[in-house]
Amino acid sequence: MGKKSIIFSELKRLDKKQSLLNHDEKRMSKVLENFLQPYIHLTSNCVEKEKLFTLGVIAWNASLYPESERADIINLLFSQEVIGDDSNVQDELTDIITGLIDRKLNFFTDYQRLIVDFKLEEIGQLYHLSVTSQEKTS
Repeated sequence: MGKKSIIFSELKRLDKKQSLLNHDEKRMSKVLENFLQPYIHLTSNCVEKEKLFTLGVIAWNASLYPESERADIINLLFSQEVIGDDSNVQDELTDIITGLIDRKLNFFTDYQRLIVDFKLEEIGQLYHLSVTSQEKTS
């Protein structure tokens, strides 16, 4: 009888831990949706939404680093080697990311998880967002 109790206790503990992990993932997807909510209306299909979420994740993750490192991150991501020679595109993307970083720092300061990946699935006229995140390590 004692072994069963230990096994059931361990199963309950693992189930609770898994439930917390799933809850955290759901919560981060909702947080990311809320973060980008003011801009969703600018997209008209799933491909455009995915591009918006990609920019949002870049800004989100950059905001978790010290200000002195953010410019280097942005410059690396939007360098000529990555996006080509069009300096207007580079300037526009930098402005968008900077604005999103400001939004993150002003309205979502309590959330310090690094977004590792996301998946956006189209379901009819709606979409479903899944987010994988983790604690940022130094």
